[in-house]
Amino acid sequence: MKLTILGSGTVLSKERACSGFLLESGRKKLLIDIGEGAFTNLKRVAEPADINTILLTHFHSDHASALSTFLLYRRLVFKYGPIKSASQLNIIGPKGLAAFCEALDNAFPTLKEVPFKVVTKELENSFLMMPGFRIKSRVVKHESTIAYRIEAEGKSIVFSGDTAYCEDIISLANKADLLVLECSLPDSLPSSNHLTVSQAASIAKQANVKSLLLNHFYPQVENEPIEKIVRNIYSGSLRIASDLMVIEF
Repeated sequence: MKLTILGSGTVLSKERACSGFLLESGRKKLLIDIGEGAFTNLKRVAEPADINTILLTHFHSDHASALSTFLLYRRLVFKYGPIKSASQLNIIGPKGLAAFCEALDNAFPTLKEVPFKVVTKELENSFLMMPGFRIKSRVVKHESTIAYRIEAEGKSIVFSGDTAYCEDIISLANKADLLVLECSLPDSLPSSNHLTVSQAASIAKQANVKSLLLNHFYPQVENEPIEKIVRNIYSGSLRIASDLMVIEF
C-alpha cells in the first residue's frame, strides 16, 4: 500500500494543511478526511475525479471542510473537463453523516447538481468490505468520531482521526503495520479530546504496532522533542508526518 499525507496539521498551523490522507492499493484509492488545504495537496499528487470513496472520521472543519470543494471539482471536471464518465461517489462516516451532507447541499445548492450518484453510509463499531479493502471502524473518544482500520495486500493501517486516550483505539490498532495517530499537544497540556505526545506513544506501545506515524500537530507541540519523548516509551518505527510525505508499506 501507499500512503500520501495531504495534511498533517490543524487550523492553527501556518505551514501544514489540515487533516487528509490518500491511501492507494494498486489502482484502488481511498481518501481519508479532507480538511482545509488537503484538497489542494490532493490535486498535486492525484486526479480527484478518480477517487470514488471518501472516509470521514468526523465533521469538524479541519477534517471535513473541503468535502464541498471536492464535490464541486468533481461536478465541474465531468461537466467541462476531458473526463466524461461520472462514477458513483461513496462517502462513509460516523452517525450524522447523512445530515452533514444534506447541510452541505443546502449551504451550497450547486452541489445538488452533481452528475453522479452520491451514496452515504454511516458506521459505528462496524465492518465493511469495499473493492480492494477491508474496513473496520470503532467509535473513539472525541465528538462523534470513528477511527478506521483498513486492510489490503496483507497489510493493515489504522487512522485514529481525533481522539483522547481510550481503549478502543488501542484494540483497533492491535499489531497494525502502520498506526496514523494524532499527536496534538505537549504533555504539559493534557486534554479530554486530544492526545499528548506521551499518550500517543503509550497507545502505540500497548497496541504493539510495527510503525507509528504522528500527525495533527497544534503549534504548542511543534517545538517539543517529540521523537525523544516517544523513544522513552515506544521502540518501533517512528515517523513525524509532514505534508506530501509518502510512505509505502
